[in-house]
Formats: sequence, C-alpha cells, structure tokens
Amino acid sequence: MQKQAFFFSAIVIIILGSFSPTAALALSNPYVIEKYNEELYRLEYTVVNPSDSITGDIVGFIIEVDFDYYLRVQNDNGWQDKAIGRWNLPADNWNSNMLGDNSLTWSEFFGGMDYPFADSPAAAYFVNYQEVSPNTFEFDWEFHSPPYHLPILPGESRDSFYAYVDGPASQFLLAYINDAENGTFDDTGLPSFQGEAVPEPSTLFLLSFGAMLIRRKR
Repeated sequence: MQKQAFFFSAIVIIILGSFSPTAALALSNPYVIEKYNEELYRLEYTVVNPSDSITGDIVGFIIEVDFDYYLRVQNDNGWQDKAIGRWNLPADNWNSNMLGDNSLTWSEFFGGMDYPFADSPAAAYFVNYQEVSPNTFEFDWEFHSPPYHLPILPGESRDSFYAYVDGPASQFLLAYINDAENGTFDDTGLPSFQGEAVPEPSTLFLLSFGAMLIRRKR
C-alpha cells in the first residue's frame, strides 16, 4: 500500500511539474527567414514576430551580409533602407544619421550600442519617424497595403526586404517598442533583440551545394 501511495504521488508531481507556471508563460523569440532568389540574384528576408513574442512592435531590422563589389538594399513594404558599409567602414555608417537633419544615428536608434557585426557590412531597414518635440520621436503608422500599418506587431510577419549581395552572413538585430502607434522614444533609443537568420530549405541546399563545389575545386 505504501508503494502504491508513493507511485501515485510521483505521478502527481510529474504532471504538476509539466504544467508549471514557468512553462505556461514561456514566450517565443522573433526570427528572420532568409531566402535566395536565383532569378534576381538577391537575398529576401521575412521578419516573423510570433503572437507570444518576447518583443513588442518591431520597427527596425538590420542583417549582416557578405559582398565583394556592390551592395544594394531595397524593400517593397514602406520601410526605409540603407546599406551599412557600402562605401565606408560599417562603424562610420553606424554613427551617422539615419535620415534627415533631426534623425538619430543608427547607434542611438538601437539603444547606443556599438556596431554588432565587427567589420562586416549589413542591410538595414527601419520604420520612418519624426521629431514631434525636442528629443521626442514617433513612428509613421499607416501604409496603403495590408496590414495597413508599418510596424510588425506580435502575430504578424513582414517580407519584401531585399539585399543584392554575394552571400549571407545571417546575424540580425531587431529594434522594437511597446506601442508603435501611440508610443514615443528619445535619443536613448530602443531595446533590441539579436539572433541568427533561418535559411529557407531551398536556400540551405544552394549554399550546401556551393560549398561542395568549392571543396571539389580545392
């Protein structure tokens, strides 16, 4: 009888442990999907912000890239874009203004942090913003296509980020704010999240095939 009671107690503990508050409240990280478009010779990125995301509304995105000659970035989703390190050292671009006379530097926008990718260049994108009072900035909100706003809210994804480069390097950095529609920020910048991009399966195959050809040549 004592053995049965002990066995029952152990089962109860295991079941309760599997439904612990910590496990139930676990949140998900945002992530970036990376795809190589063979026809257009470019990398295409999709930023995914899960519904149970650890971040708020995503308003900035930069990703490390590899190129030897010409770096061009583009988007079709209403964000602003810039090549970081196309003509200058990446750190020099990082400490220059993003847009306009009243804009913050990239470093200020990302919370004053140093450039995160050493000497590697990056493709950089952000939601446009304005200075509404001294050292107080707010983001643009409306966009003419679904979902009819620019920031990437929890539960949403945004594609159409492009980089014409030689290859991926894949570390990324996201900037976010709790309420992009109504919230403001200042030159202390925004919190950020850093991670590694996830290659789409076809892109992963192409990269593996290219590496195999390089090994054969050697």
